Amino acid sequence: MASVQRDNKREHNKQANRATLIEAARVCFVQMGFDAVTVRDIVRESGLAPGTFYNYFPDKEALFKEVLDERMGEITRRMHAMRAEAATLSDFLYGAFQTLFEKIVEEPCFFELILRNEYAVRSLFKETVVGIPMQQLKGDLNDAMARGLFPELDVDLLAAALYGIAFEIGRVLCEQGNRDAEQAARFATRMLVEGIQTFGLSGPRAKLGRGIAPGMTVIQT
Repeated sequence: MASVQRDNKREHNKQANRATLIEAARVCFVQMGFDAVTVRDIVRESGLAPGTFYNYFPDKEALFKEVLDERMGEITRRMHAMRAEAATLSDFLYGAFQTLFEKIVEEPCFFELILRNEYAVRSLFKETVVGIPMQQLKGDLNDAMARGLFPELDVDLLAAALYGIAFEIGRVLCEQGNRDAEQAARFATRMLVEGIQTFGLSGPRAKLGRGIAPGMTVIQT
């Protein structure tokens, strides 16, 4: 029994130390930027013993990825779920935009971390932190086209457009703290729905949806 308690306490301490290092790293990366931060800075911010860092992470790049992965994975899963359940083009766009923008408004410090370290995020994690959400979006777009929610469009270009709009509106929400996530989602959705209609989605499989959100409608083809 005593050995089990010691093992449980040891595991609890390990998890606590790991969480402390992740939070300390987040603070340092926001304040100083990825390039300027050193392992020593992170350890100092954490308050842990100097040798503790390397028990959990091999270098600051691995820790930076850990800081990003958890939140990005959660957001990606939630947006995928919204898009998979969408019955109309409006639902597909609005649900994902609202999910992302609400997260940014609720937790601006995470998006601030990405903005502060945008170059490092894109260059270091092109295939992981950035690449996985983009590949998921492309998969969701292909599925939506197969279900008749979108016209047949260039998925790479469409995904880039959606990603860019979401990122830049997210920047505005983060930098201007008084912005409303739902209003931003309605704006992005209406702009895209009415633009996508010009590509000729029509007929019995056209599923634009009559209402994007309370108080806003879209043009039917």
